[in-house]
Amino acid sequence: MDYRHLKYFMEVAQQKSFSKAARSLHISQSAISRMIKSLEDEMGVTLFLRNAKTVELTAPGTIFLNYAKRALFVFEHLKSDFENEFNLKQDTVEIGLPPITDAHVFAKLLGEFKKVYPQVAIKLYEHGSKIVESSVQEGVIDVGIICTIPNKNFESLFLSEDRMCVVMPKGYKLEAYDEVPMKALADCPLVLYRDDFNLHDDILSNCRKIGFTPKIVFETSQRELMLQTVGCGLGVAILPSRLCAVDSRKNQVSVRPLTEPRMTHHLYAIWKKGRYLSRATRLWIEFTKEHLELLHENVIGE
Repeated sequence: MDYRHLKYFMEVAQQKSFSKAARSLHISQSAISRMIKSLEDEMGVTLFLRNAKTVELTAPGTIFLNYAKRALFVFEHLKSDFENEFNLKQDTVEIGLPPITDAHVFAKLLGEFKKVYPQVAIKLYEHGSKIVESSVQEGVIDVGIICTIPNKNFESLFLSEDRMCVVMPKGYKLEAYDEVPMKALADCPLVLYRDDFNLHDDILSNCRKIGFTPKIVFETSQRELMLQTVGCGLGVAILPSRLCAVDSRKNQVSVRPLTEPRMTHHLYAIWKKGRYLSRATRLWIEFTKEHLELLHENVIGE
């Protein structure tokens, strides 16, 4: 078995046709058929069910496909991974994070990391969680900070969680509540995150479950602009509690916990499952695991 066996096998599995796979690979159909037959003989199983119209994977073929994908991924990234491991390029970790953050806390974590590993360069990219997530998936960045529970495509590290609160202008009618039920926001103008943030979708989803569509008057990615907009009386906002600590005399806002449903803001670091991680990235992940208390002094929010 060699690289070509796996490559040809995966092409047939994708095309569901020996002839289409042969055209895609620019080889004869007989050559690809011999290669698959050789592979089946070596593995001692039938990998494909062949008929006149299509080719389908067998149960053993489906299992083998998962292993073939991993093997080809490692092979195709061998050179770049080797260079990273032996520092033929500068040690760099590229991190994506949402632009609305409790910046000084995250900066403290990065600062402490640089004290321990001054040779590692850090590149930060600011985007909403959705873009951060896709950038990690596509290999554009090494690690992402997202504000939702990661899906199965990622390895992850739980960083923190925080309760969501309603931020309103001083003297607003909702100040009468000790905790604001979400249904009370049905008639309130809402200042919201942009739609490239997962929390945007979470808030809208919870509103719909209760039975209303919120009246969105403004969308932004900047927390300070959110607070200023609320302080000017243009609407209310929903933010993680640790991001609601504001100068009330300056911003003229009040804060109440959100309830019914109670929403929790999660924070995770993610990296792509099965992807080789550079030495710099592994160092950053391990350092973060060992220094989570730096984040628990406050909460980073989206």
